[in-house]
Amino acid sequence: MTARDSRRIILDAIREHLAAGDAHEHAPHDGSSPRAPHGSLPVIAPDAVALLPTADMADLPAFFVARAEAVGGRCTRVRGAAGAALAVRAILADADARLVVSSGAPLVDHALGEPADPWRVRSAAELSRSDLFACDAGVTTAQWGIAETGTLVLESARERSRLASLVPPLHIALLSTRCIRATLGDVLAAVDPTLDGAITLITGPSRTSDIELTLAIGVHGPQSLHVVLIDDDSDANPGDFT
Repeated sequence: MTARDSRRIILDAIREHLAAGDAHEHAPHDGSSPRAPHGSLPVIAPDAVALLPTADMADLPAFFVARAEAVGGRCTRVRGAAGAALAVRAILADADARLVVSSGAPLVDHALGEPADPWRVRSAAELSRSDLFACDAGVTTAQWGIAETGTLVLESARERSRLASLVPPLHIALLSTRCIRATLGDVLAAVDPTLDGAITLITGPSRTSDIELTLAIGVHGPQSLHVVLIDDDSDANPGDFT
């Protein structure tokens, strides 16, 4: 069995599980126990916005921003590739970044392409895994966003995004608002199962409670996640995202 066959089997299994869960939600209820409204999830943080049913997600980008920020991410909404470049440079300047790794996506390279900037840019293809730990920030695109949870979906078959998004302490992700879907199931239905590579789901900065149940940020990945949401990306190549 090839890696492509395994990937297709896994995606099909997830889709079937989601479909079965949806059917269970709509089955007649005998009143023996309370059931959460369809599409609802537990509140992630005390100050998190209440999660609305998926049917009420009229503005998916705004819903995505609310959920992403509720779990500790930061979002900046801009217009076009030029606006994205300005936002990325402002974020890097604010973080005082000196060494930045690019995933190699054309849109990312465009955003990092000014030679006068105070940081050095290296491609993920040029760096060893140990070199990545010396980088201050990693910049990638995200192929999809899940509004329901504020989650980014990165497909490694599109670019060298995996280590660039997981190792440096700051991860900046460029996401087109037209690539935001309501739920995980909607994203999985859109993912091309014929592509090889890994799919990475990122919901907020890295966090763990492995040590004495004390919440720690940035132990297993970035301490900070900043999503640059791009509206009206007609000046960007559609292939830059999906």
